[in-house]
Amino acid sequence: MNLYQRLESLDRRWIFGFQVLVFVVSILNPVGLALEVSGSTRQTFELIDSLPAGSIVWFGVDYEPANRAEIEASAIALFKHCMKKDLRVVAASMWAPGGSQMDSLIRSVSDQFEDKVYGVDFLNLGYRPGGQVFLQQLTEDISTAVLGIDHYGNPISQYPLGKELKTIKDVSIIVSFAIGSPGFREYIKVVTDPYKVPIIAVLPAVSIPEAMPMVNSHQISGILGSLRGGAEYEKISSNPGKAMTGMDAQSFMNLTILLFIVLGNVGYFAQRRFNERKGGM
Repeated sequence: MNLYQRLESLDRRWIFGFQVLVFVVSILNPVGLALEVSGSTRQTFELIDSLPAGSIVWFGVDYEPANRAEIEASAIALFKHCMKKDLRVVAASMWAPGGSQMDSLIRSVSDQFEDKVYGVDFLNLGYRPGGQVFLQQLTEDISTAVLGIDHYGNPISQYPLGKELKTIKDVSIIVSFAIGSPGFREYIKVVTDPYKVPIIAVLPAVSIPEAMPMVNSHQISGILGSLRGGAEYEKISSNPGKAMTGMDAQSFMNLTILLFIVLGNVGYFAQRRFNERKGGM
């Protein structure tokens, strides 16, 4: 069997094995490939960066563990930016796993912000059912809407942040991490449009096209899309993390796929030419 035949008939298990190797190496040793920050990411960064210290940012954590790969890196980058800017974060969820996702997010960065105190600098109100009805309750009285307790079952009245924030209308900006409904559309309908509270949407890639009309109409003030958006936010905030590492791995994996496509085609056409020459002899 000549080289061309070997290229054409390469066992796919070698391809998968090579891709696994490339993935592991790029995750363990990220190189920081060139990444251009988009205008939408820059706008989102500037919205958060322009807020005065002490402002309250609302996190709508409406995603599940299955979507962490696309959403969590952006959530971590935004949370870190808020903490560095001395902004305060209050989180709630209309999806059952949301409270636990926020808890995981806080734990993943808590060692970097040892001066920040739960209930003073950030507060996790956890999951509450009701969707749009829950949001309507938040516009009237947050304590009543969450039954007076946070994600951990503690009275929010014992925390300075819980005492100060009365309604969602009083926050400076909403950041909606949404994978479906209820999500950013409900926030726009119930809070953003009636009360002019700006909103940033952090979405999976498949949801970006349907959100763009709301970006163009200025209902959405900023948008981050999938892992790429998180990586761009990490770069512009000078805080490289999981997203930039993930983009390295994704880019190298795509390169290996292209490499094997090229090699396969080279083998195919070279072997066909070889056979034609052999048949003409």
